[in-house]
Amino acid sequence: MDNNDCRGPVAIGTTASNILIAGAPKQGKSTAVGTIVASLKSCPEADGIRIISIDTTKPHLDADETLASLCRELERREDLRNVGVDISGFPMIVAVVDEYSDLMDFGSRDFRRAVKEYVLRIAKEGPEVGMRLILSTRRPAQEMKALLEHFPTRMVFRVSDRKDSKMLLKSEAAFWELNGNGEMVLYDKGIISQCNITSFIQ
Repeated sequence: MDNNDCRGPVAIGTTASNILIAGAPKQGKSTAVGTIVASLKSCPEADGIRIISIDTTKPHLDADETLASLCRELERREDLRNVGVDISGFPMIVAVVDEYSDLMDFGSRDFRRAVKEYVLRIAKEGPEVGMRLILSTRRPAQEMKALLEHFPTRMVFRVSDRKDSKMLLKSEAAFWELNGNGEMVLYDKGIISQCNITSFIQ
């Protein structure tokens, strides 16, 4: 990839789409998220990228409203495109949810349902209008079934349950074969390869 091409400055996978990062606690998910965000910020054309982080440590402050505002921007872009406006020059918006499970552990049933609906809409419709989602989770089998098809690129660290690995990779590799020292499996449109988080940091 050309370093000056910031339509997708993080070269992970073969498509410019959403990225799912999954794994048990303390396996490297937050390091991976931080590395991707740092790469985006250091891109030569970083001014054309808006990174919006959803604070999962204090979700009662802004999580649902931030996601709602992203969906309103998604609607605005869709409406403009539908009337013939060229939106290709609009800033790329990258929404970052580092530990989706924390949001699903918080608040009322209505809060969790709203968050799920917002995240699903951004994941499903966002890439068509210049919006991407980076999402990490420690409980993929419980939380990702409705979302998984919208994440063709997945970084999977060691998981605590083999059914998580089978759902994400169609293989138990992330349960049996990873040693927990930063190793991960990269899944890209059905093709899997094993690597280490240090290869993304160096």
